[in-house]
Amino acid sequence: MYTRYGARRREFWSIPTIYILMALIMIVGFLTFAIISSFNDHDYIATVSDKERIVQSNDSFYLIFCNDSDGNYYELRNSDSLFRWKFDSSNMYNRIEVGKKYRFTVVGYRVGFLSMYENIIEFEELKE
Repeated sequence: MYTRYGARRREFWSIPTIYILMALIMIVGFLTFAIISSFNDHDYIATVSDKERIVQSNDSFYLIFCNDSDGNYYELRNSDSLFRWKFDSSNMYNRIEVGKKYRFTVVGYRVGFLSMYENIIEFEELKE
């Protein structure tokens, strides 16, 4: 677009600018969700029914399957967490035993269609 004096005026809202703004909004949104979901601690008291190691291309993690006394079933992820300084997932997986009852402190959300699981931060075995 030309001005009255013949010089070309730059449009601020060009296509590349819009793409960059959209990318920034998505990145900020993702980081906000990641941080919030890393600090929403909640507990489950449940008995472990099975354990599994999942390997996906460059990533591997552990799943703990359990159920509580009300008949609710939970699939909990056990993986390292940078935001919570948790780096002992393999040790935790080894200490969790099938058939025993635990209090699990978890963070995150279970979103099935995105294959997202709540992550175990700590656990404590409960004696019957």
